Amino acid sequence: MSRAASTPATRRLARTDWIAAAIRVMGDSSVEHVRVEKLAVDLGASKGSFYWHFKDRNDLLAAVLEHWRSRSTLDVQGRLSREEPDTPARILRLMQLPFHSQAAAQAADLELAIMGWARRSDAAREAVGAVDAARTAYLAQQFVHLGVEQAEADWRAHQAYALLRYVAQRTDLPLEERMAMVTRLHARLTQDCASGP
Repeated sequence: MSRAASTPATRRLARTDWIAAAIRVMGDSSVEHVRVEKLAVDLGASKGSFYWHFKDRNDLLAAVLEHWRSRSTLDVQGRLSREEPDTPARILRLMQLPFHSQAAAQAADLELAIMGWARRSDAAREAVGAVDAARTAYLAQQFVHLGVEQAEADWRAHQAYALLRYVAQRTDLPLEERMAMVTRLHARLTQDCASGP
């Protein structure tokens, strides 16, 4: 067999490959560890491949924030709206997101990294604010669907979201305890609601 035949074909990297690699590094450590040279080594690519897709590191980080914002809000909300016709169950599924899978746990790690980054970066702070606003607005909309007045729906949405954030971060607590917290608050927030669409 020839040497060329035994060498695996090199896959051309897409923009999304670089974004995914940056997300892995951020979830495992922090934004400070996202370096073009290290990503290139991790991906087995040249820096030229990176610059084909991005102007510079800041351009990559902006793409990471946009990807996170889209995946963690619009995609999740759209999927829940399609898959779960029962509004109280939809609210519960949203509140339980940190427990759904290993991917959800990794997403929670990424969120922690982005929140830490937001203390030092205006762009990250704006992205976190936009995500928080979109998530609470979606939750409030669900409570309105259940017949709750807007002001009360907003308050309940903030309660639900605050606990979601808390249980995602408290990995030192047993999973069963965190799930019980979510179930209990969900029951309180929805107990006087009509059964909605």
